[in-house]
Amino acid sequence: MTLKDWLAEQQLSASDFAARIGRTAESVRRYANGERIPDKETMPLIAAETANAVTANDFFGIATMLPGPADDLAALVADQSPSEAA
Repeated sequence: MTLKDWLAEQQLSASDFAARIGRTAESVRRYANGERIPDKETMPLIAAETANAVTANDFFGIATMLPGPADDLAALVADQSPSEAA
């Protein structure tokens, strides 16, 4: 989930969230709009404050790049494994 979506869902302003994590409202606005990636000190604060609804992966779009359930991932790996020699 993006920070922007989480803030909207929680009906929180950037200023309110900024106060909760000890950062400026402008920084939070930039994180939410994808203009800036939180640093390694800020990322855990965001994850903790959102109860892990927003994680580092969400800032990089990693979750959207992965296949679905674990079964799909296992099938994908199996399909890409070298075939046995006949």
